[in-house]
Amino acid sequence: MLCSHVSTDKNARSLSIFFLLLGIVKMISGIETGSASSVPTHSNFFRAVSRGRQRVLSCGNDPDFCSNREKNPWGGAVCCFGKFCKDVMIDPNHCGGCGHVCGYELICCDGKCVDVRNDPRHCGGCFEECRGEGRCSYAMCDYGR
Repeated sequence: MLCSHVSTDKNARSLSIFFLLLGIVKMISGIETGSASSVPTHSNFFRAVSRGRQRVLSCGNDPDFCSNREKNPWGGAVCCFGKFCKDVMIDPNHCGGCGHVCGYELICCDGKCVDVRNDPRHCGGCFEECRGEGRCSYAMCDYGR
């Protein structure tokens, strides 16, 4: 009994690894054929890695660095601390400006830290507004009514 259980675990693990590798190969092959404008930013990152960029990227000396997707495939339009391109409209570690960190359980919506559990203008997510005079509780409009 014990031997057959161990064999099943090894087979399941091998199968999981196979599908993981298959997914990675499919993702990389799809990235190589896609165009930069139609592929999401995280895919642009994988494209840059697969092309073997070895240089150190910095936005401090080039004002157009962050907006140029060939130079900066990671996204983010604001150069923070002369080193990193960040999206200050959604990044909770740079919300509204470089280095402005949102507090515990707050998320960054349009450059402002909000509590999506209780904010009727951002109930459950950014710009999910409760209708009328609805209250937001536990990230749901009119919870408990």
